[in-house]
Order: sequence, then structure tokens, then C-alpha cells
Amino acid sequence: MKRYRFFSLIILLCCTSVACNDFLTEYSHDQAYVQSYSDLDELIIGSGYMKCTGTHDYTYYSTAKETYYPYVHFMADETEVRNTGTYDYYGEDFLKMFYGFYTWQKDVDKDHEGTVGWTENQDWINLYKHINITNIILSQIDNQTIQTENDQQNVNRIKGEAHFLRGAYYFVLANLYGKPYSPTSAKTDLAVPIKLTKNIEDKVYTRATVEKTYEQVLEDLLTAEKHLKGQSRKSVTRAGHTATCLLLSRVYLYMQNYTEALKWAKACLEEQGSLTDLNDYQGTTFLTQTNPEVVFTMGGNFVGAGLSVGSGAFTVSNDLMQWYTEDDLRKQVFFDLPKEGVYPYKKASKKSGSRDISDNFVLRTAETYLNLAEAAACLGNEYTTEALNAYNTIRERRLANYTEDRSLTGKDLVEAIRLERRLELCFEGHRWFDLRRYMVNELYPQEKTLTNQFVLFKYDYGIYDYVISLQRTFELPPHDNAWVLPIPQTELESNYGMPDNPRNERDSK
Repeated sequence: MKRYRFFSLIILLCCTSVACNDFLTEYSHDQAYVQSYSDLDELIIGSGYMKCTGTHDYTYYSTAKETYYPYVHFMADETEVRNTGTYDYYGEDFLKMFYGFYTWQKDVDKDHEGTVGWTENQDWINLYKHINITNIILSQIDNQTIQTENDQQNVNRIKGEAHFLRGAYYFVLANLYGKPYSPTSAKTDLAVPIKLTKNIEDKVYTRATVEKTYEQVLEDLLTAEKHLKGQSRKSVTRAGHTATCLLLSRVYLYMQNYTEALKWAKACLEEQGSLTDLNDYQGTTFLTQTNPEVVFTMGGNFVGAGLSVGSGAFTVSNDLMQWYTEDDLRKQVFFDLPKEGVYPYKKASKKSGSRDISDNFVLRTAETYLNLAEAAACLGNEYTTEALNAYNTIRERRLANYTEDRSLTGKDLVEAIRLERRLELCFEGHRWFDLRRYMVNELYPQEKTLTNQFVLFKYDYGIYDYVISLQRTFELPPHDNAWVLPIPQTELESNYGMPDNPRNERDSK
């Protein structure tokens, strides 16, 4: 009877519709449903973590609403529209669905004809729903009966997982809907509303600053680290101490706090430092849950539906592929290499419907080495050796016949590490966020104008071939307002006075 009542609660939590400002309204519940910490453990598994969904090319539209911010792969410079008309109806539909994101439009949810192609507030709602769950768990976990040391360990673990997830979600929200963290303007730049209690509050919510949001992210992650320390990891789909250390290193790197970024990267490597040597690699799909590099993953894999032979409208960009040298083994391991009339595709993102590893929230040791390398390089000459050690550790396991490079220093070293990060972490949800933070980096700013081409084809029965029916080119210059997503209109309407992130209409060149 207990299990029936509890799963009724989960259904209620997951199925309750969200309208107006309900994204910040905690779901009310009867405490009788929560009879032990085991109930809260099941709740965090079922509703606290991002859903793990897989997408076939022919089912992408129906499952798109269950995925998390897949458009980050198309807003940066990792993809481009295929320049032949070989993609089918599904591929064209896919292209139209992400038109507003891919071309950085004022209305990101509209296609080129002004028709709604994407639910604008989908990720806002989904991420705040997960935050609501963590708030409920954290409000109840200390009320649970503890009789044994094992009980205490489980309570600490659940508490740690909840804090990890809440910190992770606010970090994602801040980087989607807030400006990149700049030490000189974080006190005034706006991010997202912060809601930490389970209580229903009849109020108009305001956006916290980027600084305040990051402070909350750090508070959650540092609390998670304390509760998860010494705990055995259940699986790569459950947050643990190593994952917390790695995410802390990423957050501090974004904040340009290189001392702390280095500290937490080292802490992560002390627990998990394995790297696959591609010189000996015999597998077919690199990113799987059995890969010793994987520290944590949540959420599904969606980008493959748009990068699939036969129906894919998008392909891996030449802007990315040109940087892989001939001796870079990642070309064979990460991609299906191009043949005549075929384009390269990410092997971890094939149209297999796989949901083994997320393509937007995965933590692995390769990132740890890169975080360490970048942080050490930015700390200056005293740490150059550490930066080079981490940089060369990655490259000697990724390139054939690699000879260590010990000559890089300063800006040249930082730029080399950033390029390595691009090549190593492509299609894992990093590039858009990295480009944003490079623009506001105080030591070594790096700016880039993005150019995306939107192309549609029609079949010409006179020549029995596809011809271009529409072709437009769009640019996103550095520091343009479109480096930040607009606040969903539904939230602006229900929270009167909440400022939006302004965007201009964007015409093709």
C-alpha cells in the first residue's frame, strides 16, 4: 500500500500541468506519502534527474519535447546545414524546428515562415520542475527516521544528490538565460529567479544577478561535496563525489577563479583519472556507460537525429573538422568519415535511439584534464608545467605517434588548450557555453563571429534532382544580445515587471 501511495505522488508530481508562474510553485503533497528516506530516494531517481531519452531519426519530433536544450549544438559552430538536397521530409522538419535557434532569431520558437517550431519555455519549465523536486526532498530528508549508520549514510547521499542536482540546474539555467560570468559585471547582469523552498508563494518573482545565481550554485555543490564524500557511487547515472568535484572545477573555471578550478580538478583526478588510449582502441561507439572516462551522465541523446545519414538536415561543420590533423585518432573514433556524398557524423550520436550517454550533460575525465590545464595555464608561469602535463596527457592518448610539446606558454598555451577542448568535447554541450565565456575572459579574451547558412531544397522534376529553393546566411557577432536566450514569454506575462533579454530582429546577409 505504501508503494502504491508513493508512486501516486510521483505521478502527481510529474503530470501536474505547469501554467503561469507554476514553474516556481512547489507541488504540495501530504507528508504521509513520504514514510522513509527510501521514498525520497525513489523520488529523486524518478523525478529529480533529467529524463534519459533516446531518439531515432524517424521519431525525433515526438521525443523532442522530452529532451533538454538540444539547440545548443546548433547555435555554436559545431554543425552546418547539409549543402545537398538529400535529406528527407523529417530532416527538413528538423531544420525548421531549430531555425530560430540556429539563426539566432528574436523569436527562437518560430521557423522561417513564422510558424511555431519549438516550445519556447520547454527547458525553463523542465529544469524548474526538477528544481522543485530537489526542494521537496531537501525539505523532508532531515525528518526521516535514522536508526543505523547505514540509514545516516543513505540520508547523507540523498541530500548530497539533491544539492548536486539543484546546483547543476541553476548552473545550466544561468548559462542559457543569463550573460556569461564576468567578474566586472556579474553583480549587475541578470540570470534567473532562485527558488529554494517547497512552499507555495503567491508572489511575482524577479531574476537574481549572475553573481547571486553562481553563489547559489557553489553553495549547493559545496554542500553536496560534503555529503557525498566517502560515499560509494551507485552508477554513472547517479551523482557522486567525483562528479561534484568535476562540476565544481567547471563552475570555477567559468568564474575565472583558476585557483579553485585547479583544486577541484585535482580532487577529481585523485578519484578517477582514467583516459582511453585511442592508439589501442578497438570499440565502435566511444561514449558508453562502460567507458572508464565517464564520471556521470544524465539526460538523453538527441543530436544524432539531426546528424543521421538519410534524413539529417545538419552535418558536422567543416569549421570543426578542419582542426583535426591526419594523425588525430578522434577522426576515426568520434566520426563516420566522409565518403562521396556522405558527411561525417558523431559516432556516439548515431541514429540508434541510444540513450546510454547524454549529449548535453555528461562529465568525464577528459574534461577534468582540460579544466586543470586551462586553470593552470591561466595561473601563470609557476603552473605552466602542470598545464603542459595535463595537455600532453590528453594528446598522447588521442594522437598517433605523438611527441610531447613543452614549448607552449602564456596565451599560446591557453589557445592550444581551448582548441583541444573543442576537439575533445564536441557534441557534449560545451561549445556554446565556452564561446560565451571566452568573450568575457579577462586574461585572454577570444571573440568569434558565427556564421550559419539556412538552406531548403525542392525536387526539380525537369532535371530529376534537388535544387535550392531558399538560401539565407546569418551572422552572430561577438557580444551580440543573441548570445543569451530570451526569457520565455509566458514567464514575463505571469511575473509582471520581470526584464527580458532583449534581442533584435535578425536579417540574412
